[in-house]
Amino acid sequence: MADWLCDFLAPTLDPNQFGGLKQRSTAHALVSILHSWCSTLDQGGSVRALFVDFTKAFDRVDHNILLTKLKDRGVPHCLVKWFHSYLSFRCQTVRVDNQYSDGVSITAGMPQGSPPQVYFHSCY
Repeated sequence: MADWLCDFLAPTLDPNQFGGLKQRSTAHALVSILHSWCSTLDQGGSVRALFVDFTKAFDRVDHNILLTKLKDRGVPHCLVKWFHSYLSFRCQTVRVDNQYSDGVSITAGMPQGSPPQVYFHSCY
């Protein structure tokens, strides 16, 4: 599914997108930016850079915004519904020893791991 979705969405992505794409890595991103900087400097221009750490960015992806963006990019309705069902009614608990906290509904972030029922306990 991931390969198909990436192939489907590839034409709508920025050409400077490197993360999460087949055959594009952080090394490719570095080569691209260094080439751009060197070209600019060779032509007498100047280079300014701002570095931002997006390490936890996927922890804040709002589910509704994600689903809207999938719809806007022409992902078939049946797949948007499939993603919606996967992301909906998730909750998060904390376990210390054998004690679990009460579940809290989550509306952002990407579920980690496999079978959701193993890692996510019902809030309802």
